[in-house]
Amino acid sequence: MLNCRNVGIGLLLASFPSCVSAQCPPSASLTQAYQTVVVQPEFPKYPKLNQVVQHWESCRYPQDSQFIELLYQLAKDAGYYRKDSLALQTARRALLIAQTTPASDHPEDLPKTLFRMGKVQLLLSDFTAASGFLTKTIDASLERNCLHWAAMAASEIAFIQFNKGDHESSLTWTTRGIAWATTANDPEGLINNQYERVRVLFIMNKTAEALRLAQSIVQRSQSIPSLYLDLPIHYRMVGNLLTLNGRHSEAEPYLLQSLERTRQLQNEEKIASCELELGFYYYDLAKYDRSLHYYQRALRKAKDFNRQARLYNNIGAVYWKKKDFASAISYYQKGLVALRTDVKSTTGFSANPSAGSIRTSAYKEYLLTLIQDKADTWLGWAKATRNNPSYLRNALNTYALADTMIDFMRWEHSGQQSKLFWRDKTHFLYEQAIETSFRLNDAASAFRFLEKSRAVLLNDKLNELGANRQLSPTQAADEQRLRQQTTNWQARLGRELPNTPAYARALDSLRLAQQQQETFLRQLERANPAYYRYKYDNQVISLKEVRAQLAEQKSTLVTYFVGDQTVYALGITPTTTKFVRFEATVYTRLASELLTLNANPDAQNRQFNDYLKISNQLYQKLIAPLAPEPGRVIVSPDGVLLPFEALSRSDQQPDFLVHRYAFSYAYSVNRLFKKGPETSGDFARPPGSFLGVAPVRFSAHLHQVSLAGSDAALERIGALFPKPTLLAGPSATRQAFGHQARHYQIIQLFTHAEADSSAIEPALFFTDSTLRLSELTGTGLLPTELVGLSACKTGIGANQRGEGVFSLARGFSFLGVPSVLTTVWNVESLATYDLTERFYTHLAEGLPKDIALRQAKLDYLATADRTGQLPSRWAGLLLVGDAQPLHRKPPLPFWSLGLGGLILAASWWWLRRRKRARSDLPGETSGFPAKEV
Repeated sequence: MLNCRNVGIGLLLASFPSCVSAQCPPSASLTQAYQTVVVQPEFPKYPKLNQVVQHWESCRYPQDSQFIELLYQLAKDAGYYRKDSLALQTARRALLIAQTTPASDHPEDLPKTLFRMGKVQLLLSDFTAASGFLTKTIDASLERNCLHWAAMAASEIAFIQFNKGDHESSLTWTTRGIAWATTANDPEGLINNQYERVRVLFIMNKTAEALRLAQSIVQRSQSIPSLYLDLPIHYRMVGNLLTLNGRHSEAEPYLLQSLERTRQLQNEEKIASCELELGFYYYDLAKYDRSLHYYQRALRKAKDFNRQARLYNNIGAVYWKKKDFASAISYYQKGLVALRTDVKSTTGFSANPSAGSIRTSAYKEYLLTLIQDKADTWLGWAKATRNNPSYLRNALNTYALADTMIDFMRWEHSGQQSKLFWRDKTHFLYEQAIETSFRLNDAASAFRFLEKSRAVLLNDKLNELGANRQLSPTQAADEQRLRQQTTNWQARLGRELPNTPAYARALDSLRLAQQQQETFLRQLERANPAYYRYKYDNQVISLKEVRAQLAEQKSTLVTYFVGDQTVYALGITPTTTKFVRFEATVYTRLASELLTLNANPDAQNRQFNDYLKISNQLYQKLIAPLAPEPGRVIVSPDGVLLPFEALSRSDQQPDFLVHRYAFSYAYSVNRLFKKGPETSGDFARPPGSFLGVAPVRFSAHLHQVSLAGSDAALERIGALFPKPTLLAGPSATRQAFGHQARHYQIIQLFTHAEADSSAIEPALFFTDSTLRLSELTGTGLLPTELVGLSACKTGIGANQRGEGVFSLARGFSFLGVPSVLTTVWNVESLATYDLTERFYTHLAEGLPKDIALRQAKLDYLATADRTGQLPSRWAGLLLVGDAQPLHRKPPLPFWSLGLGGLILAASWWWLRRRKRARSDLPGETSGFPAKEV
């Protein structure tokens, strides 16, 4: 029998089966054996590692930390080669051993094993299971004071969130990981989190910050021996960032050095990664043949299916640039197969994955890029073949799949910034989809893509509010408590200085609150089908249904999409649809000039002829080609609100559209016409009809001028409605408004507002303090039909591309308020009071809201002097949302009053008779129990 202690690794492994327990080598020899296997460049390793495990067990060596490490290496390599059963079975064995090891003996065993269990789940692309184990890693690490593993787990959770596209959450996790690694003086944990942070910063267009951090990682890695093996990765990261910044001469040395250092490691997978980045470097320089050379070399080495998919996609993009569309699509199909979708063949060019297949994909960002590139290639092929209808239809189907995937990704995102990022990032996708629809003359598809491109966060919020109506009182209370807890910690975090202990504590508390909220919501989604159905409702109303609604309301719809190059416009009536396009730069220039002149009455007066020319040019672009019939018109803009009523049909004399049309505006046509529990028009719950707010004077620290006359205007408007509640002067506090707002059908505010198109958060002023937009939108559903915001610039805010203007008006829409009266520049107070009072007068007469506002403007123009005729005085007050008349409770008929009286009298007689009968029973006087006999 051979002595196992004295043989080399090859002989040692070969002799394992023949070794008996009496002749087992020392455990140190087996440890050396598996360590030798791990560092070998050949693949796969799991067969040899499995032999080491079997021999360890046959020799009955202790199942200690070394054995746990051996099991992890086996599970890791098995997972890498998709031996799922072996990988999971082995990782679970390691975890079971670690869980039974006393913490006092080896405190790191449990967090380390939980972490590695999470890593194995990542290799198997089960992000949900991986997140669960990584979260447990953090809990165990903090309990046992093993911050290294907490930091490592944070970096992996950041990786998961990045691949879901939830970049805001990814950044938050790297912040936590960096804090833990810094406390533990842990360079590995620190750099892992910084590496993930670089990726997120870059994808969020913070390229300068990303590059600085990447370069600092390289410098730190050079001085730490334990991180030397990771240097090629960090060189490659810097080179890639420089390439994407257009600094190619600086990028090339980093990429070449990364490749050279990686070759020394003799790891083909890592070499393939370097060659992939070099291929992209030459692609960015339009050196396509050189790019293909490196991509093809990398493809021969790559075993990781995600890297294979990226390579197939990049090779497809090269052929797309070379106008070889057939080859491009064939490579995209190979990428779809590599990503383990349900596309099994690379020959059927039109075959796409099913919605179910893409929803379960872990690497959604890779997959979305591949699907979008395939759609763009179909469109490019169609353009090159004179709008081949078959290619256009394939492009349209693929864009529709990409849109479905965007829905799936959005539902996984927890932070608003991540959602806004994806609205901006996918805006070009929708432009391409609408162009494809235009080339097919397919107005129905164009309308669907146009609606899916805008106000998505608003729709999601209203879906959530509608879903909350399906909850029990206990569930609703828990949901509100958890939401408020998260909001409170977000506010607390904003008040703390970064990189301080207080900031770290607030960040930890916020993440815990978010996890509790997410867990609660996931439980609701599983247990309550109605809640799930309402929350994730992404159906878009069809063009046929829109026409039916327009026929009912006797209205026309004009809706717009503003792309990078082109503006698309749809004019829809009950019987016809017009679909046109024009150059985007012309529109953006004219719209900016019009709003600038409207916001400056003096300039508008001096340059009135210029104003007429601009407003007429916009009329010729936006309205004339769609030729709406005079009457009611719904405008669904893309971005800023333009006052269409102030556009002129003539460039020589005022002929404003207010004389022909009653305009209302909609953030989303889908939401406007959608019938559901959150927009049902059920206003029976508010006991009051009208709440008016007019602070008049403001606390000195608010630095706002008084609004003389606003209280008198409010009194006159309130008199139009039964039992109004007026908060005027000192009673118009923020707290009073908060207590009263949920109890009225109509809310009217005469106050100041703060807003502009930058990042300044819009706010409403009360007599004592302000109400910020974020504070407003953090509340629940507001059962109010109409909110009048007669303050300056309540329709202005930061224009989030692909989503819309985040204004105070939109904030009330976020609360489910179907109609908002708002302003889009600094309005003149007296004119605004006049217009608002006239509007409510006509509204109380039963007119639809849009017609009531148009009539108010016409009444005002009929009596205004020349200065008052300027659009800056009357055109800034707009109606956003539902334009139907106020809902009214039907009056009770006369006979029902008599019937009610008879019912009350009969009830009184019956109760009195019953009381007398009970008083005759023994022992029941005075409400005491009967005396026992």
